[in-house]
Amino acid sequence: MKSKLLKIIHGFFYLFFFFIVITLIAGPFFVIREIITMLSTGIPSGTDYFFIIGFCSLILFVSISVKRYHWIYEKFPILWPALQMGLFMFIAFGLGATFINAWAENNIPTKSLALFLSVLSFLVARALMSYWFYRYPAAAPFNSRRISHE
Repeated sequence: MKSKLLKIIHGFFYLFFFFIVITLIAGPFFVIREIITMLSTGIPSGTDYFFIIGFCSLILFVSISVKRYHWIYEKFPILWPALQMGLFMFIAFGLGATFINAWAENNIPTKSLALFLSVLSFLVARALMSYWFYRYPAAAPFNSRRISHE
């Protein structure tokens, strides 16, 4: 009974993980489309990006923490750096969309300031991501060759 329940739980995790991978890779493109729509129409969006980002982060944490799921990153070593980049860009564009959404909903800040803050959040995220990958070069999370540049 217990092993059957564990198989069901692992099956649900793999299903969630598959959707998380799709979300983190395609999510920033959807946010860009939504930002363009908000800027052209002035209509706010109801999407809560930070809930999606938090859920994706939780699933990624579980996939790193539970040894049973390590095979995913050992079989596909490029997956972890790609998911990190997708998560960082999703956070940056989600923050930018929040600024644009605040403008579209309340007209505070102004449109130009909201656009500036959106671009600034993207640039800051790219700079932090560059620093992160300089400090910790892209590698599978369990690869012993991952060396910090301190």
